[in-house]
Amino acid sequence: MVNLQGTFNNLFVLGVVISTHLHVVAAQGVFDVTDPKYGAVGDGKKDDTQAFTKAWADTCAATAGIPKLVVPEGKTFFVGPTSFMGPCKAKNVTFELGGTIVAPENPAAWNSAKGGPGTWLVFNGVTSLLVNGGGVIDGRRKGWWEKSCSNTKRLGAPGCTKTQPAAINFWGTSGGQFRDITVQNSGMFHVTLLKLEGFEAYNIKINSPEDSPNTDGIHLQDVKQVTIADSQFRGGDDCVSIGDRSSFVYVRNCHCGPGHGVSIGSLGKNGAQADVEEIHVEKIEFVGTMFGARIKTYQGGKGYCRKISYKNSNFTNVMNPIFIDQFYWSTNKNEVGSAVSISDVTFEGLTGTTDVKTPTAISLSCSKLIPCSGIKISNVNLTPAVAGTKLTSNCSNAKGTILGKVEPAVTSLISSA
Repeated sequence: MVNLQGTFNNLFVLGVVISTHLHVVAAQGVFDVTDPKYGAVGDGKKDDTQAFTKAWADTCAATAGIPKLVVPEGKTFFVGPTSFMGPCKAKNVTFELGGTIVAPENPAAWNSAKGGPGTWLVFNGVTSLLVNGGGVIDGRRKGWWEKSCSNTKRLGAPGCTKTQPAAINFWGTSGGQFRDITVQNSGMFHVTLLKLEGFEAYNIKINSPEDSPNTDGIHLQDVKQVTIADSQFRGGDDCVSIGDRSSFVYVRNCHCGPGHGVSIGSLGKNGAQADVEEIHVEKIEFVGTMFGARIKTYQGGKGYCRKISYKNSNFTNVMNPIFIDQFYWSTNKNEVGSAVSISDVTFEGLTGTTDVKTPTAISLSCSKLIPCSGIKISNVNLTPAVAGTKLTSNCSNAKGTILGKVEPAVTSLISSA
């Protein structure tokens, strides 16, 4: 007779072993900052910086599967200036932020920071990185805003600070993704992308007060093949700002406002070389912004800004919906020897209302030395937010074409034909 009881017991033991083994395998490669090994408390008061640093060291050193650092939801973690350095050993790495990370409120916390006061959280040299999880990064930067030299109440005042911490920074993180995260109350830029290629940002929410100085949503510089989509930007400066040496950048299906629009530049400061091309912005809802589709360059700059498009977007009570300025921060329009060349720029399918405080809805202020060229304005319909106000356009030293109906009319655009 077969010993069924013995067979059952053996199978039960085997099942427990297999189950335990699978559990261990599943747990491998997951590094929770609240694990006793790391010791994060998550009460928003105790400094959890070292716990994050230790957990990241193990995550980055792991080789099996896709290592994942976990910041659990339902907790608030106090973290000081921190760099998450690469390269990591695994091909792909995940930083899963479910909870909230808050910064020190006192600017003095940056006195001994290795990178100075310019950054808070930095991912540096980590390729194929995914940062996700639905959590919050809160810069708590009121103290920095009050000290900022850009604060309208302290412009140029003694003791003001020219540099404040950008909240989360991706440097050399090619092939990365940043998604489903809220970043708020940053001291300066909320997110920076620098020296990378092939990066995507989706469903990012940026929140800061309208009067917070220099709080760009996402700032890009020296990047290639970047997509920013399905995101919301509410802050005190550009929703997205695109700097020098950037190409093949796509911004689409986003809310912008309050803020200063989706801007290319500023370019060419202090005579610098600008190399910017293939920037395409589409399906943006601009609401109550100071600018909308904007290109800004300094006099004396060099290089080019070309192959640009702003398409199929809507403006609600926007002060300067379409704006090119080759005299950024110039007190006069005097030429100074060189300018960044602006060419092949398309404004197409742009509609909505203009804030009547600035009735010039379309402004193309270009250099006589190097005029804007290849400007195409197609099917643009801008009306005053308050009925009865007459909107105008301003166009100087710009060559291009008008296609379809354009309101307000642009009569001084020099024909490219």
